[in-house]
Amino acid sequence: MISLFQRRELTVCQTQARSDEVCAKLDQAGIEYQVKARDRSSPSVFAAGSRERSGSFGQTPAANWTYTIYVRADELECARACLR
Repeated sequence: MISLFQRRELTVCQTQARSDEVCAKLDQAGIEYQVKARDRSSPSVFAAGSRERSGSFGQTPAANWTYTIYVRADELECARACLR
């Protein structure tokens, strides 16, 4: 488990396939990571009701998600090297 204060953002992926590729490379290198998936279509506290106004007709559900991958701060450079 990586604590909130020990983690650093490695990358943000727009597709689940790309997120899976990055996670596979980190697994091969033995680097611990966390993935946070965010639904960009859901309203935030500051924009309550925005989804109801705009709707979701015609939007692809897969395009609404972003995947942020975090690693330990001391393994950040090694993780970046694995992705090159």
